[in-house]
Amino acid sequence: MRLSYFEGKRREWDEFLIQNKGSFLQSFNWGEFQKDLGKKIWRFKIISSEKQVLAQAQIIKESFFIPGMRKKEIGAMFYIPYGPCFRNSFLKKEKIIELILKEAKQLAKEEGAIFLKIEPLSSLKRETFLSDLKEVRPLKRIQPKKTLILNLNKSLEEIFQNLHSKTRYNIRLSQKRGVTVREDQWNSADFENFWELIQKTAKRKKIRSYSKDYYRKLLKIMDAELFLAEYKNKVIAANIVIFFGKKAIYLHGGSDYQFRSLMAPHFLQWKQIERAKEKGCVEYDFWGIDEKKWPGLTRFKKGFGGEEITYPEGKDFIFSNFWYRVYRLGRKIFKREV
Repeated sequence: MRLSYFEGKRREWDEFLIQNKGSFLQSFNWGEFQKDLGKKIWRFKIISSEKQVLAQAQIIKESFFIPGMRKKEIGAMFYIPYGPCFRNSFLKKEKIIELILKEAKQLAKEEGAIFLKIEPLSSLKRETFLSDLKEVRPLKRIQPKKTLILNLNKSLEEIFQNLHSKTRYNIRLSQKRGVTVREDQWNSADFENFWELIQKTAKRKKIRSYSKDYYRKLLKIMDAELFLAEYKNKVIAANIVIFFGKKAIYLHGGSDYQFRSLMAPHFLQWKQIERAKEKGCVEYDFWGIDEKKWPGLTRFKKGFGGEEITYPEGKDFIFSNFWYRVYRLGRKIFKREV
């Protein structure tokens, strides 16, 4: 078994992920998106002696800056979101993790990374991988710990009947009151409407949103569509949905609270599910639920049904004990996200 840097094309990389239920956060285009945001990325393949690909991992370098001073890097971490992706039939994951850790440790010396954060889709059962690397439970996750996955293999009629009765009522009410839904991959006016709604929603719910440039690049680089709900020619709700393999992911959204009685987010979500079915998707991911942090949003998503999925705990593998302690202290003080 050996590790090699991937130098092939997008199709080859993504085919392995799709065949082995990998996340879009490990996809080739997600890496390109991160590079466009100014980050460094590395793609690894772990190959058997029979030249069979056993796993893939995409590492992102996340730099730390002094708050308010984005040009001065004071440290960095490596990050593998929802990965590595393992071949479904391969069981010896600890050997793969060891190879990745050894390579990451060497890269860390060149890049000034303090630690490697892994948030896997499947459990990393072994407690210790490399004896000289301390492993700790992170203070906070970056990706959602729980989500809802809606099975799209049933007919639309069956899916609709399985929704919560109040959700079905709100969808019908929204449509009856004249709300319409359309989709658009790129239109400057539509994007401005989306951006305005994202800002309003973030302020109302006191949550963090990304920069305008972040959303613009996301729509440009990823296989993503912008869905918009309109009422009397005014956009009152808008969402971004990512498509990867046979999975649709509802990733970002915003709505105008002034028009809350029209129930546009319910109808918008339903039209997105319809579109996912049209594109041949077999799963619809509502991307994150948390009854304590987001009670209203979680209740809204649960109205559409789906299976609740809980992901394993992540791990931080520390390259520098001193600077990792400084990092954790700084994160507590400044309440950073990573």
